[in-house]
Order: sequence, then C-alpha cells, then structure tokens
Amino acid sequence: MKLSITVFALCMILSQNVFAQELIEKFHDWNVFKSQRGGKAVCYIASTPIKREGNYNKRGEPFFLVTDIENDADEITTSAGFIYSKNSNVEVSFGSKKFYLFPYKNMSWANDKSDDIDIIKEMQKTADMIISGVTRDGKVAVDTYSLIGFAKAYEKLKQECSNR
Repeated sequence: MKLSITVFALCMILSQNVFAQELIEKFHDWNVFKSQRGGKAVCYIASTPIKREGNYNKRGEPFFLVTDIENDADEITTSAGFIYSKNSNVEVSFGSKKFYLFPYKNMSWANDKSDDIDIIKEMQKTADMIISGVTRDGKVAVDTYSLIGFAKAYEKLKQECSNR
C-alpha cells in the first residue's frame, strides 16, 4: 500500500494531464499540493535540490516528497532522476546524522514508518539535507536540499489534509 500511494503521488507530479493538482501554498523552497483521487484528498509537499553534484553524465529531475497518508505515518520519497544501483542504499544526511533509504528503480523510501517519522522530525530542525545515491552504472549523485520553509509547509500539509 505504501508503495502504491507514493507511486500515485509521483505520477501526479510528473503527469500534466492525468489529475489536476492544486498548489495550495509555497513556503520558500517547498510547495504544498493537494489533489483528488477516487473522492479522496491526496496531499504532499515537494522540493527539488538547490545544489547538484556528481560524476553522472545525464539524469532527470531529482525531487523529494513528503506524502500525507490518511490514518498512517507520513511517507518520504526521493528520486535522483536516474535508476539506482540495486546494491547500494540511498543516504540522507543532516550533518553527522544519517539515514538510509532502500532504492527501487528511480525512487527510494525509508525502510519503515519510524524512519519516515525520524527523517521528517530532522527536516523540521535543520537548514538543509544531503541525499547521496549511486546509479546502476556506478556514478554518484549528491543533492543538497534547502529545508527553509519545510516546517511551515509540513504544518500546512497537516492542516489541509486533516479535513478529508
């Protein structure tokens, strides 16, 4: 279920014609979106990196999402814009504090709900986060995301989706 909701949210972001997305509000580097699917609200916040580094040749648009999951813990999802190596984890770091995500094709997720919760808590306390991933051909990407505005965007996400 967790994977299918995230895949749906990603499809909404990447598709222009499938579902209407409503930009609720922008908080510096983070955008709050709401959409309807089967009569239910789907809410998420999204951002793209402020800095991209690595030895990759070509890649799509990287992004980071936090999706509000009704009656469950919120879920984080990230993509570096390429197919990840099956033999490596994706690292999310907040200074010396690190978390590891499991990759599947071009996206990655926390290993369990408690990691989702802990990552979201860290995102509300720091100014930036760094996400490092390895492509299937061994290239490395290091993306820096600004967390300026994240706490307010997250608060708005919870307000918008609490009244489903």
